This record gives sequence, C-alpha cells and structure tokens, in this order.
Amino acid sequence: MELSRAEYKVPGGKLIRVKVEAEANRIRGIKFTGDFFLHPETDLEELERHLIGVEAEAEAVREVITKFFEKRGTILVGVSPGDFVKVVLKAIRA
Repeated sequence: MELSRAEYKVPGGKLIRVKVEAEANRIRGIKFTGDFFLHPETDLEELERHLIGVEAEAEAVREVITKFFEKRGTILVGVSPGDFVKVVLKAIRA
C-alpha cells in the first residue's frame, strides 16, 4: 500500500491537506484536513467514503468529487470542489 500526502493553498484562501492510501491504482483510504469550512460538516466524511475504491486517475477523481458536491449541495467556505480535486491529484502524482 502506498501512502502519499499533499497540501494545496487556495489563492487568497484556505489550506486543504490530504492523505491518500492507494493500492493497485485504487484509493483505499483518504483523509482531508485543513482550515476550510463546509456545511454540513458530515459531508467531508461522506466524500472520503465516496472516494474509497475510485481509480487513482485524474478523470475518475474529478468526476466523483464534482458530482458529490453538486448532488449534495454542500456549502463550501473558502474552497471549491476543484480545490479538492487539485489536492487529491497532487497527492496521487507524488
């Protein structure tokens, strides 16, 4: 199992950190931290659950994160769905 970490500072905004465990090109574990806010807060854990088993590839990650936030209507403060995509891709490419 490969463990990688990354952080992304949103221009003029918040910091998102991620820790990704990948195996056989699939996300096996993922944890987001940082100084961003979202509502409801439980959506962060839900997003992490939705990413388990997803192919560690740009298009798959982008699709899952974008659709998750669209479907849930999560309120993001200081960050966007694209920022979550950027930090995950940064980690899986590391």
